[in-house]
Amino acid sequence: MTAEPLILAVDTAGPVAGLALLRGEQLEGAWCARVVRGAEARLAPAVQELLQGRRPDAVALASGPGAFTGLRVGVATALGLASAWGCPVVPVSSLLARAALSPGQPLVLALLDARKGRFYGGLFDTRSLVPAPVGPERDLPLAELLPSQFCIAVGEGAAVSRAQLLAAGHGLAMQPDANPAPALARLGAHFLAQGQGLPAHAVAVRYLRPPDAVPPADVVAAAADRGA
Repeated sequence: MTAEPLILAVDTAGPVAGLALLRGEQLEGAWCARVVRGAEARLAPAVQELLQGRRPDAVALASGPGAFTGLRVGVATALGLASAWGCPVVPVSSLLARAALSPGQPLVLALLDARKGRFYGGLFDTRSLVPAPVGPERDLPLAELLPSQFCIAVGEGAAVSRAQLLAAGHGLAMQPDANPAPALARLGAHFLAQGQGLPAHAVAVRYLRPPDAVPPADVVAAAADRGA
């Protein structure tokens, strides 16, 4: 019998960087930490500790939207390692991964704080294995992202806007800012089985607003060196 693929999930779209390692239905490890500065210095050792010398069969990557700096570091690290390992990358919307934290709901609003009074947000129906988008992901003030009908909000953006959400009559997931990496790993495994893995060079970051800096090539090279 062929072994289930080993999936490494990397999520740095929000203020909490997260990793997870999944084989089949078994979560073999997870890590998360709130990182304000120096995410690359925290992320690489955490990957090594989680893997303990193993090489994953694929990397599930939160490819955006999210904080520019965090995304660039996470994406560069994940793509550098995938290139060194020669394994595919499965890009997954960071909002989709967060919506999956609140399964079984007809309407979930996944939120990430985009700063400057705005949020990255997307509405999803989470009653199936893979949350189904209900409209496009957007970059707007919170009031413009809220639907007219009741929804459950989830994600780091929901955690920081709890009062506004409750005042507007909406609900919150029990742990809105929980580590989304395990959910990301499960989505990655599903999409990989559907043939949606990509070579590292074909993966692009999904920004909802123009980035104000270019991805750091030195981070990509350093990640590749560590994975060799």
